[in-house]
Amino acid sequence: MLKYLQLRLFLCAGVMLWIPLKTVAQAGETTPMAGEGYVIMKNGDTINGRINWRMKYVDNNPTEIKFIPENGSSQILNAGEISGLAIFPRTDFEDNELPQANYVSLPSPKKGTPVFYNRLIDGKLKVFQNRSSVVFTKETAEVNTEFDGIEFRYSKEDGLTVGPTYKTSYRIIESRTRYSSYFIIKDQGPFQKIDKDNYDGVFAALFGDCPQIQQELNKNPDLRKFRNFMILAEVYNQLCR
Repeated sequence: MLKYLQLRLFLCAGVMLWIPLKTVAQAGETTPMAGEGYVIMKNGDTINGRINWRMKYVDNNPTEIKFIPENGSSQILNAGEISGLAIFPRTDFEDNELPQANYVSLPSPKKGTPVFYNRLIDGKLKVFQNRSSVVFTKETAEVNTEFDGIEFRYSKEDGLTVGPTYKTSYRIIESRTRYSSYFIIKDQGPFQKIDKDNYDGVFAALFGDCPQIQQELNKNPDLRKFRNFMILAEVYNQLCR
């Protein structure tokens, strides 16, 4: 009987050693997600280095990074100390190239605390990711429509082209259409949330100041739909500067 119990204890100990230990990050710890990039200081200077997110959030948005400069010691920076940051293009686990990610420091809508927002589109109409929005599956969110506009083209094969020079890949556009809501800033206006429910009510304020957009809408009425908002926002920023 004693030998049987000793055998069971030996086997249990072996199983426990074989099972990988699960580590849980505590608040303030650095997550394994990282990338090479740069931070933008309050005076506009940029400093290159490695960026790690830290597990600190306000209103579901990150507030701190661990930054390791190329020539310097690591430091903890919060969203109130810098204007923003960028993570250089990289590949995901499927070897798909990810575009540069750009984050800016803005006050959170509820608490007013500086946080980092992922800026999806820059220009006259700035679009930011809402981390609290619903993320649709690829099958649900994928934009299947092709547009042959007056001054732009959009297709799965060629992505989005506006004018003679601007081009964004289909995969990038498609990945940005998966959210049920966004935050936007138009010109120097307020930081506001848009979604399918309020989109029609703010549509004229967003795009009504550009006759070229109205011409594009006349040719392709489906551009007005909320699921095509990211396409229209890109076209607007290129045609209506």
